Amino acid sequence: MTWTSEPSLRESCAGKPALSIALGAILILLSGGCGNSSSETTATGPLFPAPIGGATGFINDRGKVVIPARYESALPFSEGLAAVRHEGRWGYIDRSGKEVIPYLYLAVESFRGGVAIVNTGLPEHPVGLIDPRGAWVIPPIFRFITAADGPNGLLLAQKEPGEGPTFYDRSGNRSYGPYHQAFPFFQDRARVTNDTGEWIIDQTGSFIPKKPVALDATHYSDGMIAVRENGKVGYMDLDGQIAIEPRYDAGGAFAEGLAPVQLNGRWLFIDKSGRTVVGLPEEVTFAEPLSDGLSLVTAEARQATRKFGYVEKDGKWAVKPTWDEAQPFRDGLAIVGIWRGEVAVYINHKGKRVWEGRSAAR
Repeated sequence: MTWTSEPSLRESCAGKPALSIALGAILILLSGGCGNSSSETTATGPLFPAPIGGATGFINDRGKVVIPARYESALPFSEGLAAVRHEGRWGYIDRSGKEVIPYLYLAVESFRGGVAIVNTGLPEHPVGLIDPRGAWVIPPIFRFITAADGPNGLLLAQKEPGEGPTFYDRSGNRSYGPYHQAFPFFQDRARVTNDTGEWIIDQTGSFIPKKPVALDATHYSDGMIAVRENGKVGYMDLDGQIAIEPRYDAGGAFAEGLAPVQLNGRWLFIDKSGRTVVGLPEEVTFAEPLSDGLSLVTAEARQATRKFGYVEKDGKWAVKPTWDEAQPFRDGLAIVGIWRGEVAVYINHKGKRVWEGRSAAR
C-alpha cells in the first residue's frame, strides 16, 4: 500500500459495501480507519474526534467538547497522543490539547506499541518511525511502512522501488521476504504470498501449516482465521489446523468469542466449535465482527436503499437500521452518518444521539 496525502494507511477496507465518498471518508477518518484503532479510554474517559463548524476537535462520551475544534483533521487518541493536522501538516497533541510533537509530517499513523509511522514528504525514502517524544526510532529510510507492531518490533515495509513487501527489524535489516503480498502480524502470525501460493508465517518466518492454504481473511483474530475451500468458508487455528470445516457462504472474523457467518442466505453467529449460537434478523444482508459487544450490519429488506444498524450478541436489534453510513462501536460510542447534508452523529449503544455535527471535509 502506498502513501498519499491522506493520514491513514488503513482507510481502504476490502469487501465493505460502497459508501458516499465525502461522508464515508470523514466517518472512516474519525473512527481511526479499518483497523483496530479506537478512541482511548483512561481514568478520565475516552475522547473522540468530531467535526465542529468546519474544523475538528474532540468530545467526551457525553458529547461535551473537551478540545476545541482548531484542526483540519484528527485521528483518535492512542497511547496518550492524537495525531492532528494543522496548516497542511501533521503532529501530535496530548489529552489537554497541548502540542507534544510539532506539525512536521505529510502523513502519519496513530501510536501503536510505542512508535508511530510518519511520512516526512522527502523524496525517495520519506517514511520512518518516531517515539512519543518525536525522536527517530528509525529515520526515514523506507518508501512506505504498512505496520510497525509485529513480534519483536518487526516492520512490514518497502525500501526500494519494485521490492515486494518485506519484514524488517528495528535496525532496518531484512528479516523475512520479500513477498508478492504480505499483511501485518496479528497474534504472532502473518499472511504472505510467494511463488508457491498463500501461506501463514509465524514470528520466526516459518510456514504454518507446511502447505499453502486458500485464505479468506487478512489476519488472525481471536485465534482463528477464515479459509476457503470449494467456495465455502471455514476457520483455521493458530497451529494451522482446520478448526471449523468450510461450509459457510461467507464469514467474518472471530471477536468476543463469536463470528458472523452466512449459511443458505441467512446470517448467524457461531462459536469456536462451529456451533450456531443465534440467527440474526432475516433482513440482515451483511454482518461485521463484534466490536464493543455489537455487530455493525446492513439491511435492505423492506427498504428502498441499504441502511446500517447494530445487532447484539443475542441476535436482537440494538440499533435499528436507519443510518446511511456507520462505523463499529468503540468505547461506548459509534459514529454514524446521514448522506443528506453530510451529517455525522455519535450514538450510544441504545441508539441515542450523543453528539451531531457536519462533516469537516465539506
